[in-house]
Amino acid sequence: MMVPPGESSRSLRVRLILPISLVILVTAVGTAGYAWIGRSQGATVLDALFMTVITITTIGYGEVIRLDSVGRIFTMGIAVTGIGSLFYSLTVVMDYLVGSRLADPLGEKKMQRNIDGLQEHIIIAGLGRVGKQAAAELYEAKIPFVILDPSIEAVHYALRHGYVAVTGDASDDTQLERAGIRRARGLIVTTSDDASNLYIVLSARVLKADLFIVSRAVDDASIPKLIRAGANRAISPYAIGGRRLAHLILSPAVVDFFDTVITRGEETLNLEGIKVPFGADAVGQTLAALDIRSRTGASVLVILRAGQVLPNPQADTELHSHDQLLAIGTSVQLEALERLISGQGGG
Repeated sequence: MMVPPGESSRSLRVRLILPISLVILVTAVGTAGYAWIGRSQGATVLDALFMTVITITTIGYGEVIRLDSVGRIFTMGIAVTGIGSLFYSLTVVMDYLVGSRLADPLGEKKMQRNIDGLQEHIIIAGLGRVGKQAAAELYEAKIPFVILDPSIEAVHYALRHGYVAVTGDASDDTQLERAGIRRARGLIVTTSDDASNLYIVLSARVLKADLFIVSRAVDDASIPKLIRAGANRAISPYAIGGRRLAHLILSPAVVDFFDTVITRGEETLNLEGIKVPFGADAVGQTLAALDIRSRTGASVLVILRAGQVLPNPQADTELHSHDQLLAIGTSVQLEALERLISGQGGG
């Protein structure tokens, strides 16, 4: 059972009340006692506090107040009680730290608090070879994501690379809830078993109807099943790899170009899809009226509209609600275009 975030710290505070109180009491008694012993020597309160501290901490720099027999007996009493209470406090703290580490070796409680604070993130179900590549791309693009994998080794790999990850089976609704699926904007399913992928897609679609789901398909025959189960896209990495190899032979320059523009975070060129929201100021306006090129610096290459592809759109093309603009430009230019299309800063 997960301990609430503040419960363990409250437990530590309660356990420290007695030892810390003893340390404070011994310090106060020692300071008062040394001040009384050194009154004939002109000792100050600071001298008395110094004697107390060096006694209970076993530093022992030297006596700034000369001690007679009574003073030495008093010092032995302060040393025994002070050192005991001080080390008792340290023991409580170390016991708490070691116990916390043993109870939560992967730091999942802290990780869960980080996940609970995420909004509009991506969930990656499975951290195999495909999942690792997807995680690397999202990390490079600085897009928040959570990895959900039942393997301890996979989670260790994720933590070494600075990813947010939790141990769990993505086919379990409870684990998807832990990953924040109701606040997520997308799910990438990358396990190596189509049956597991199908079950994960079904579970995720039930939990959040508008979640964008992309699933890996090991077998091409599983693609239509995954789509029917609720995946927005289902792809076969082997088919994509084969097509890429062929394209590298047929059109290597084109492949190199797309390798450049689909890499997020680069300041050279990015290729991005921008959706025209319903009710935006841009709806009903032509590309010429919006003057996209001069106002943003980005170029619209394609408009995707209700399943149709409008390549190289003309200046008199009007934008409709839910159009998807495929535009090219730097990240700054594309952000300016998105503000213009959504009606923010368009005036």
